[in-house]
Amino acid sequence: MDERIDDLERPADTSKAARNDPLINGALIALGTLAIVDNILAHWLLGLHRAVPGAWAVYVEVGLVALGAVLLSLGLWREVRARRR
Repeated sequence: MDERIDDLERPADTSKAARNDPLINGALIALGTLAIVDNILAHWLLGLHRAVPGAWAVYVEVGLVALGAVLLSLGLWREVRARRR
């Protein structure tokens, strides 16, 4: 039997976690992407502004890119895991 038909015959998962997963995963992916793109594009390439003034700006911005990468990775990992269920 076709797997797509099997999916239609299964009852939908209506648990709270199943309803919230797409929202949480999407938010993590969006925030991670925004942090990475904003820091690289606006702060480094275009030089529009700095995250903080002073000598610590580079360290803070590298930390924000790293945090964005963690958020993006976590969101993608959660999304892949949710789709395999």
